[in-house]
Amino acid sequence: MAKKEDLDLDVEGKGGKKKSSKLKLIIILVVALLVIGGGGAGAWYYFIEMPKAAELAAAEAEAEEMDEEESPAKNNRKKKKKSTEPPIFTGLDPAFVVSFKDQSQARFMQLSVELMSRDQEVIDVVDAYKPILRNNLLLLFSSQKFEEVITREGKEKLLEQSLEEINNTLYNEAGIDGVEAVYFTAFVAQ
Repeated sequence: MAKKEDLDLDVEGKGGKKKSSKLKLIIILVVALLVIGGGGAGAWYYFIEMPKAAELAAAEAEAEEMDEEESPAKNNRKKKKKSTEPPIFTGLDPAFVVSFKDQSQARFMQLSVELMSRDQEVIDVVDAYKPILRNNLLLLFSSQKFEEVITREGKEKLLEQSLEEINNTLYNEAGIDGVEAVYFTAFVAQ
């Protein structure tokens, strides 16, 4: 016959449900904690971090406005860089010819210079002040060392110095700058 243990029927269903009930409770608690944690993190970001970011952006915009008010030259350059107008070129003709001081042999440099801007007004001012620009560039070019200008890095440095010299001269003489680039269209050094 069957033993008493085998005949016990789980009529109330307590045996297997205890484990299932605890597992459901743990899952519900984990999901509730995730929802509460996510909501708390979202609220923290919305109420704490977003106002800080907005305040920082406003402070940066204010500082940028102050910089623009203090330096009209800087303001002009920023406006020119943002422009989507096509470039306008003008040459500083004739080509520059400069001699270098070297005791062993005579050294010369000949270069042609083109200027680029996106503003016709700047090109007109460049044309009006070409003699002063040529003078200042001749002084700059003649102060270079032959060994430096024959390297690529030396030429790039000379381009940067030329751009700075041109914009400073235009700003000092006419109150405007805006030459965006200087190009050497011919460069011979020997």
